[in-house]
Amino acid sequence: MKHTLFLLALVFFLITSCDEFLLEDGRNSSEVRINWLNKNKIESENAIGDIVNLELALEFSNMPDMFTVEFKIHFDHTLFSPDSFNYQIDSSFFATTGEIPLKTDVNNNGIYDESDGDEYNDDNGNGQWDAPISFPVGIVRLDTNYTGNVETFVDSNLNGVYDYGEAFEDDNGNLAWDDGLEVFYVGTLGIPSPQNSIPSNVSGSAQVCRFYLSGVYTQTLFDLEIIEASEFIGPNTDPVNLNINNWDIFPHLIGNPHDPVLRMQQGELDDNTVTVSILIDDSPKLSGLQKTITYDPAVLSYNNNDILDFFDSDIYDLFPQSYDSDGYLILEFRHKSAYQSSSADETSFSEGDGSILNLTFLINPNDSISSALLTIPKSSVSADSYNFSIGETYPLDMNFWTIEESLQINF
Repeated sequence: MKHTLFLLALVFFLITSCDEFLLEDGRNSSEVRINWLNKNKIESENAIGDIVNLELALEFSNMPDMFTVEFKIHFDHTLFSPDSFNYQIDSSFFATTGEIPLKTDVNNNGIYDESDGDEYNDDNGNGQWDAPISFPVGIVRLDTNYTGNVETFVDSNLNGVYDYGEAFEDDNGNLAWDDGLEVFYVGTLGIPSPQNSIPSNVSGSAQVCRFYLSGVYTQTLFDLEIIEASEFIGPNTDPVNLNINNWDIFPHLIGNPHDPVLRMQQGELDDNTVTVSILIDDSPKLSGLQKTITYDPAVLSYNNNDILDFFDSDIYDLFPQSYDSDGYLILEFRHKSAYQSSSADETSFSEGDGSILNLTFLINPNDSISSALLTIPKSSVSADSYNFSIGETYPLDMNFWTIEESLQINF
C-alpha cells in the first residue's frame, strides 16, 4: 500500500514538474495558514514562561473562486485565553470592488448618487448599483468539546488547580497539561448577497480574520481546520462546495525553538566517484521528509545511498526513486507508525542536527568538464511533524526553513 501511494505521489510530481507545483488552472496550490503577526516583537522582548499577548491571523493564499468559508482554530486553553477576534480588517480576503469606477461620477466621490446625475455600469444586470464591500459577514464564536481525558499533576502549592510549571503526566505527549476540555474558535464568513456583489466570488491571497489571545509564552500548537468552502454560481442555483482536500493546511507552532537548515556537503572524491552528504540542522520532530536532488546526467550517474545517523532505519522507511537519465532523484523518509497509528512514541521521532544519508555518484568520463552542480529545489522539499494531542501528522510550513539549494563539485 505504501508503495502504491508513493507511486501516485510520484505521478503527481512528474506532471507538475520538478520546479513548482501548479494546479490545472495555472495557480500554485491553495494554502491556509496561521500567521503570527507580532512574532518578532515577542521573540525579541520576552522569554519562555512570560505572559504575552498574541496576535494571529488566518490567511489564505492562491485560493480559487469562493464566496464563503467555514473554519476552526484550535488552541491550548490551559495556556492561552481568547481575548477577541476581528474580521473587519483592511484588505480583507472577502473585500469586493463593486461597480467602480462609475460610468459618470459628477462629484468624483466614488459613490453612486442618482440625484447627482451619476451613472453606473450594471455589470451583473441586477438593475441596481452594487457598492464595494470592505468586510465579510458571518459569525465567529468560541466552542468546546469535552473529551474527559484529564491528566494528573503534582499540585505543588495545594491550590487544587494546575498551575503552569507544575509536573504532570503527559499522557498524549503534547507538551501541555490537558484538563479534558478542547476549546476552539469556529467561524463562517463570506460575501453578503453575492448575487448583488461585484464580483460574486473572490480569489487569491489575503487575511480572513485576526485573533488575539493572552497567556504563557511556551511551545504550543495553534491548529486549524477548514470545514467547508463554497462557490456562488447564480441566484437560482445552489452554491458548489469546493474540493478542500487538496488544499495545503499549515498550523503554527508558537515558541518553536527550531530554525531548520537542509544542506548538502561534498564528501570523498576520486577519479570515478563522488560522495555527497545530505545534512540537517536544528530540525523539529519529523514524521516525514521529502526532497529532490537534481544533477546533470551527462556528468554524474546516481549509484547508491547509505543511511546515516539522523533517521533510524528501524523507525523510518526510505523510499528512493532514481530517474538517472533525467538527472533527478526523489528521496522520502517516513516514520513507520506515525502515518498508521494515533499513539506513536514521542521519543522515536528524529529532531535536532544530524547526517541524513550519503549519496554516491559515478563521474562520467569527460575531460572537458571540470565541475558539476547538484541542487535541492526549495519547492521540492516538504516535511511533516506529529501532533501528539490528536495522534496525527501535520505539514510543516517550509517558509520557516532554510534550504541551501546548490552544491558545486570541482573535479
